[in-house]
Amino acid sequence: MEEPTMRVSRTRLAFAMVIASVLSTAVTAPAHAAEPPQFTVVNGALRTATGMPKPASGVHASLWGNTSYATTMITGSGRVQIGAIGDNCQGWPTVQVTVDGTVVGSTTIVSATQYGTYPVGPALAAGTHAVKIQFVNDFSSSACDRNVHISYAKMENVVTDTKFTFAVMPDTQQEVLNASDTRFLNRTNWLVNNRSALDLRFVASSGDVVNWDTPDHSQYVVARNAMRPVETAGIPYSLAIGNHDTQATGVGGSARDPAHTRELVRDTTVFNSYFTAGQYRAVSGQFEAGKVDNNYSTFSAGGAQWLVLTLELWPRVEAVNWAKNVVAANPHSNVIVVTHDFIDGNGNIEQSASYGATSPQYLFDNLIKQYANIRFVFSGHVGVAGSRVDTGVHGNKIYSFLQTFHSNTTNPVRLVEIDTAAESLHTWIYGPFNNQTFTEYDRTISGIGVVR
Repeated sequence: MEEPTMRVSRTRLAFAMVIASVLSTAVTAPAHAAEPPQFTVVNGALRTATGMPKPASGVHASLWGNTSYATTMITGSGRVQIGAIGDNCQGWPTVQVTVDGTVVGSTTIVSATQYGTYPVGPALAAGTHAVKIQFVNDFSSSACDRNVHISYAKMENVVTDTKFTFAVMPDTQQEVLNASDTRFLNRTNWLVNNRSALDLRFVASSGDVVNWDTPDHSQYVVARNAMRPVETAGIPYSLAIGNHDTQATGVGGSARDPAHTRELVRDTTVFNSYFTAGQYRAVSGQFEAGKVDNNYSTFSAGGAQWLVLTLELWPRVEAVNWAKNVVAANPHSNVIVVTHDFIDGNGNIEQSASYGATSPQYLFDNLIKQYANIRFVFSGHVGVAGSRVDTGVHGNKIYSFLQTFHSNTTNPVRLVEIDTAAESLHTWIYGPFNNQTFTEYDRTISGIGVVR
């Protein structure tokens, strides 16, 4: 039993945190926010989500006392399922679930990092139900504080739209040479305008976003302006960094300083001044603070979790080791690896590290084939387009796709449609600038093995 003075202190702290949260939201909320929060909270607060997978709203309902509860409406039939994380303080938190005014059961939350899923109570008839989730075993001491954070509530048989699409942009370096070239912007506008028809959930790039840096950074300005429609629409994205996006490449595409190319390929200062994790929207972690060279983003689609792992070109061993930890920590996510150089135009894994640290073959041997939940790899750099299929050490299939193009006439984009119910993939390449199709690169694959 807490002393009354402790409860007063925690209440004041909670109130201060709510005020801080409101002020922070008022200052930093983007013009086009994420999905609205699912819950209304009493004697608690909506706070930035810290567990995985991140809810679409970006927040969870934090409950910190026995009078704290969250309410929502859910539609469907079957058992109520909740997703939550908890703070262990001499035991895990327990919540009681009430549906339509009747207590249906309780469950104990046993993870501090992964949201649910926790089914509670008997199966319910089809309909719209009022759900209340209440914290019931509050405890604190001078060393710790037991709390619970609710990410979602749903019915277990909710019908899921199993089809969605993500896009992979190729090397756009030929599209940024002058401000009058509208191909890059035309592509992103087309993606935004067709977002609903495609059910577009993520936009990736395989690198060489620009061709070379200039004193006025004019090519970065073109690229930055071209990505704004995607940001304004609230579509998460991530751009891989190619050799042309580093200070290793000088005017005309040649080496800026041949004696220091290996050092300069890791100088991405300008790139990181134009593109940040905040602009990408869904970044859940970075290898180096303040740099997007190596990062991972997460999203939910088709009733499954997805993780886009964007890696630097010919990555350092330390970056590969970081990536291994990320994949290992997210075993229930379907991993999509994006890096600038992986396969060539004939579908062969590249063998040279060139002026980087490790080769694509090293990346395959030490990361890509080692984890059962790595599903796809996308790259550019060489050739035009291609694909290959490999088998990982756990027997899982790994599908790799190349899209480079270096087009001077149109603006290709690879579209990848996933059907999680059919366990299938369909990918095609389209140039919206002149309505050009590239049917020779269409691929349909069944049995992709979606991780759930």
